[in-house]
Parts: sequence; C-alpha cells; structure tokens
Amino acid sequence: MEIYKYILDSLTSGIISFLKDGTILYANPMAKKILHISYSLENTSYKESFKNLEGLIDVIDDMIKNSRTIRRAEVKIKQSNFYLNIGYSSMQLKDENNNHIGYTIIFQDLSILYASK
Repeated sequence: MEIYKYILDSLTSGIISFLKDGTILYANPMAKKILHISYSLENTSYKESFKNLEGLIDVIDDMIKNSRTIRRAEVKIKQSNFYLNIGYSSMQLKDENNNHIGYTIIFQDLSILYASK
C-alpha cells in the first residue's frame, strides 16, 4: 500500500474522488462514517451510491455539469430520518499529464455546530 493511501485513510475529514463520468474512484473511511454508509463505494456510480442522500447528488451534479470547483460551501443532506450539515470544498482531479479527469470533494460534518446554536 502506498503511503498516500495511509494518509488519506487517516484524515479526520471525508474525501471522495470520482471521474467525470461519475464513477467513484476512492472514498476514505471517514467519508463513509460521516455519510453513514457501510457499503463499498469504489467503482460505483455516485448517483446510485448516494441515491438516499438528498443534496449531495445535487452538489456533485453541479461540479460535473459546470466543471465547477468550490473553495468553501455548505450543504444540508437529508439522510433517511435526519439531516447532516456538511461543509465542503472540491478540486479538479488531474492525471500525470495534467488532464482533468474528475473531481475530489473533501468534507466535514458540521451538524454538531448547528445543534449547539
């Protein structure tokens, strides 16, 4: 295993990378924990994998459709019977030749901050 995977797997933020066609390449353990997902995300379509996460699909759709990256934003994601307040940033994913091949989104659960207000 490469050191980069150890680093990504150790992050306290969630991180998900996907191709421009919507195929998920990687999701670290914290991403799955924050989103309350117990199944594998790699090599699946984000639309299928996140179909029960209203709000997250809209964010990813916007990135792909408009080739947009976000420096800092928040989104409210509806889980089955509760909401998650997520703070996120995104970036373009590029290959070794600097070609744009997809996106990475990095995020944190801000719900506890909103609960204390």
